[in-house]
Amino acid sequence: MQSQIPHSQFKTLYFQYAQPLSGWTEEYWYRFFETKKEDVYYFEAPESLLASRMMISSGQNTHRMFFLTEEAEESFCQFPNDDDQ
Repeated sequence: MQSQIPHSQFKTLYFQYAQPLSGWTEEYWYRFFETKKEDVYYFEAPESLLASRMMISSGQNTHRMFFLTEEAEESFCQFPNDDDQ
């Protein structure tokens, strides 16, 4: 279930779940989120231990953190008919 949270809690969760090798670094946080304290933030907890891939969707001053399994992450970026190639 997704819930709205304050910027400070989003920051805490970002650093709790961030995996620097996947691009979620301290530098990334300070470049894209630190100054956006007035934006709206949502968090959806991982559904299982397998849902370990943090994703953040941003747009229109709204940021959503959610989690995918490794398999779901791989298929997330596939386009229809990718298997035909």
